[in-house]
Amino acid sequence: MRKRSQAMHRSSDGFGGNQRDAAVGNTVWNRIVQHMSGWKLEGFYTLLTLICGLIMIYWDRRPARNDDRAHLGRLRQLASGTLLPVQSPDGSDLYGYWRDGVFRPFNNTAVNSPVAYYPSILAFRIHWNDYALACVFTLVCSTITVAIAIHVAKRYRYVICAAALLPAVFFSFLYVTTDAVINSLSLLFIAIALRLHQRAEVTWPQTILLVIFAPLVALTKTTSVALLAMLFLPMIAVWRERHVIRWRMLLPLASGSAACLLWQRMTSHIPPILGTDFTLERYQDAQRMLISHPLEFLQSLLITLVQPLDFNKKVDKYNSVRNLQFFAGSEKAQLPTGVMLLILTAIVLLLVKNNIDQHGIHWQERTIMGLMITGFYVLTCAAMLLVGSGLLTADKLGTYADGMQNRYFIPMLAPMALMLPNFGITVKRNQVVNVTIAVCLVLGYVGIVCAHVLIFPKVIA
Repeated sequence: MRKRSQAMHRSSDGFGGNQRDAAVGNTVWNRIVQHMSGWKLEGFYTLLTLICGLIMIYWDRRPARNDDRAHLGRLRQLASGTLLPVQSPDGSDLYGYWRDGVFRPFNNTAVNSPVAYYPSILAFRIHWNDYALACVFTLVCSTITVAIAIHVAKRYRYVICAAALLPAVFFSFLYVTTDAVINSLSLLFIAIALRLHQRAEVTWPQTILLVIFAPLVALTKTTSVALLAMLFLPMIAVWRERHVIRWRMLLPLASGSAACLLWQRMTSHIPPILGTDFTLERYQDAQRMLISHPLEFLQSLLITLVQPLDFNKKVDKYNSVRNLQFFAGSEKAQLPTGVMLLILTAIVLLLVKNNIDQHGIHWQERTIMGLMITGFYVLTCAAMLLVGSGLLTADKLGTYADGMQNRYFIPMLAPMALMLPNFGITVKRNQVVNVTIAVCLVLGYVGIVCAHVLIFPKVIA
């Protein structure tokens, strides 16, 4: 009897152990499933972007690549270990690089920092001068960065995803350009600021992370320094929740600003050259002229917002196509209405879903973002007036900022959407909305691939 009892006891222990093992296994599996379910939107975005992007990198017949040759030249220089462009051997204010024994001046990429080319530099260090590999690295790094941004943003993930899904953003990921890193790092920085805003707390480890990350964002482009204003959002949330001012948030603001100023100082002797007759002295004269005419500059800011553009004029036809990038994908290979309508419908629905959880954005946050967007616009207009179509002259003061493009404002799209008031929207059939978004995006991106890969019959006039 005692042996039978001991056997039954061992059997019971074994069965109980199996139950516990099964319970632990189920718990681990449930956690994995739960964790993966939190990446649904990020996973969908990543798969859609990578699959369509890889197809277009290798088989695109109508590539939408702005200044690709200029970016490639700057990439070759940075990847070879030369940080700053070299001056022309004739002593003029032309700056560029040497290739095959010939000096090649840059047009508008001379002062771009290495941060803005990091995926391509890595690719060139692995396999020199492999342009396709550099494009793949740019696509993968930018897509992963945006996917992380979508996940980090939590409540505001839909607005990050909506900005990233614009064809103008997608096209920037497909070739060697600073736009890819500018757009992806900007979205990640905004997402981090929004995540800290939701938590209403900023720890020292998070502050240290931002102290490192803020300079990287500021070095992507001079105008990107305006994004540092997003750091005030967590400060406002902490004050509202805890009545404490987190002065430590000024540290990443200082590190980002210092990095931008340092790079400006390092490149201050290099004018943003767009022609052989440009000199540093003339460029500095143009800067002084703009600063000394604030009313005319204000007039240019207002005119650039509302002036209609005429396709028939010699200059305006370029500005016109540049201002259709949000609605046609790019200026070189504009997408048809059928494709863009699907994608824009999905983006609008994503913004509707975002507005449901937008109750955490108050007037203080909207004020900060409004000032940030205004500052970004002012800096961009100033740059375009100075060098948009030749150096600024007296007759150009108070006129349209020639060279303005939609794609310059991609980093500001998410803050613009967050400035919308809380409309009190409720969605009763959330699954239907999600399926509609997914279908529109899949069909829209398939349309993009078809528009760029297929051969179409030529129209004979």
